[in-house]
Amino acid sequence: MSEERPSHVVIQGILPKEAPGIRREFSDWAKDHENNIQVSLFIRALQKFYDIPYTETLSYFQVAGIHGYPGNLKWDGAVAPPHDRDARHYIYCTHNHFNFPTWHRPYMVLFEETLWKLMGEVIEKDLEFHDDADKKLWLEERNKWRLPYWDWALNSAQGKVPDLFVPYNIKIRQPVGKGGSQQESENVPNPLARFQVKENGVPIKMGKLPKKYRVDSVPLGDGSYLPWADCSGTSRWGIKPHTKPDEWTEGVNKTEMIAPAINNHEWYFSPDRRKPEDRKKREEAIFKHPVGDLLHRLFKIDNWEDFSSTRVNQAPSDIDWEKWVSLEYVHNNLHGFIGGDGVEGIGHMQNVPSAAFDPIFYMHHCNIDRITAMWQTLHEGVWFENDVLAERELYPFRGPKLDGEIDYFTSNDVRDWTRFGYQYEILELRDGETEVGRKRRINEFIDKSYFSTSHVLLKDEGHLFHDGSDIESFAARNDFEDYIIDVIYDRQVIPLTFYALNGDPYMVHFFLGAPVPQPESNGVTAKITFKSPKHVGMVYNFSTPWLGNGNNTESAMSDVESDGEEPEPESDQPTCGNCVSQQAENILSNAMIPLTIPLYNAAADKDIEGLENIHPDQVRDFLANELTWVAVSTNGTIIPWERLPKTKVFVLKGKAKHYTENSKLSSYKEYDALGHITHNKPAGASHADYGQYA
Repeated sequence: MSEERPSHVVIQGILPKEAPGIRREFSDWAKDHENNIQVSLFIRALQKFYDIPYTETLSYFQVAGIHGYPGNLKWDGAVAPPHDRDARHYIYCTHNHFNFPTWHRPYMVLFEETLWKLMGEVIEKDLEFHDDADKKLWLEERNKWRLPYWDWALNSAQGKVPDLFVPYNIKIRQPVGKGGSQQESENVPNPLARFQVKENGVPIKMGKLPKKYRVDSVPLGDGSYLPWADCSGTSRWGIKPHTKPDEWTEGVNKTEMIAPAINNHEWYFSPDRRKPEDRKKREEAIFKHPVGDLLHRLFKIDNWEDFSSTRVNQAPSDIDWEKWVSLEYVHNNLHGFIGGDGVEGIGHMQNVPSAAFDPIFYMHHCNIDRITAMWQTLHEGVWFENDVLAERELYPFRGPKLDGEIDYFTSNDVRDWTRFGYQYEILELRDGETEVGRKRRINEFIDKSYFSTSHVLLKDEGHLFHDGSDIESFAARNDFEDYIIDVIYDRQVIPLTFYALNGDPYMVHFFLGAPVPQPESNGVTAKITFKSPKHVGMVYNFSTPWLGNGNNTESAMSDVESDGEEPEPESDQPTCGNCVSQQAENILSNAMIPLTIPLYNAAADKDIEGLENIHPDQVRDFLANELTWVAVSTNGTIIPWERLPKTKVFVLKGKAKHYTENSKLSSYKEYDALGHITHNKPAGASHADYGQYA
């Protein structure tokens, strides 16, 4: 007699009878939320999701735990991912891999489908309907609903977090009352503000859960900790230095810090630069690389490997410098922008093991999926170069494969997102529209929606290109100079001591001008004082510590007091096997920071000496004198470059073609080394390093 196959969670999506449902931009979807049936269903269903006991497979706690901690939990009976087989841990997420976008696709579908099913319970069990037509309307709205995405790069939003994520209580719609009139909106706790794990209805610190479900604090290489064990609720920028856990245990948000971080890294300035009277000047002086500019460049990449992942893909002999921007790199930075900087405060989105506990994670990753689908549409037919990688299982997600069998998905199985019952409005093929027409329309949307280098140069408010002709004629006749920083980096930090660990999350910041380190008030640790007004970009490694020292009790990051004592080392703390294997194989990552916008604004600023235009003869010397970089841990401590010996910073000059037509995105090519800018500087590429890529 054959053994009966065990039952598992089968991910199918919300399968419509006709066309796929539309995933909409969050702020647009949430308009008039007090009267919005879909918003009411979403809020109620998300709260039900939270209320499912953490011991259940389809609880919010366990679904979030797929991405990271608790890490001791075999989700839905799935085997450990290949990189964790020896470690016997279950941190499933795949960062720095070419299947980074495809692994997160069924993850978002699981979240979406689970909420949709819970919406059905809300309608059938929780709400009281007095009118059949009203109930039918709610059922129709439920079937139309799809998970909304948060487009953090939109010009119109300026990185602002959608309003619905902010308040701890909100008003939502109720069904029609007995007399046929609309009832007043119901005031309810807002589950989008934070997730709280509870036991018997009472918040419980995640470090106090039974061992199988316990969420550990994350130990860092300098002996400090990220204090997730002390949290019962999620925070955004809310866990501040020199504070006690009872001030943030249940979850605190400083949402106002997120938009400045996304929009122009305003948070990286000293407190005096946040004065209201300085705000207008600061907003006008754009020494930044906007997220939108990264998207512009990202959509021009023409192969899957460079598009999808920070993983170094190119051999030295066939390097394309302009391809060092990737979807995962943009994604990583957003986790830092949303979570916190370690000085003003930290939050769960900042760290891989804790990120998916914050509900904003899913709207962020829904946007990552949308960008992936847009890129797939613009680059139709382009896919994994390696068929073996495309057929690698996406643990722990199971569902109907292309042949109909229920098993673990592969990237090939999830290549077509519409098979899961959803589509993005921008990608719908309109009546009478050709494929060429759709691609032109998508390009127009990208160009109109996202700020880019071309917008600055073609507007030419600094009159740097004025030669007696209009800018349209100038652009048609000429290529523009383009400058970029390319970075190769190790996702792991060499530990300070044997007791410490590798894998610390950290950021590399770039400046025009040098930031000034100063000692803390206790005179011990050097930290950045954020005095440079010319912060031009950053790289966030978004890594997971991989050599755990057993932080299985309550603990805290440096400068944050704890209710518990410093933990004794144990051997069973969950570790990231993916990070372990990549370290063993010497797998590196890469990223790009566009420099042209900061250079243009510096040249147009008459108060800045040494740069009157962006011609190479002036830019070379200016950058040699002014370009600086520093590595900073997520608690704000400066990391010595000897702890990041594999990091290499390159500076390059290339050619760009910018178009006045919205349907044409800028193209970039022919980058040459500017080696003297980085040679003999800490972590700077030497002339020999550039020569490897000649």
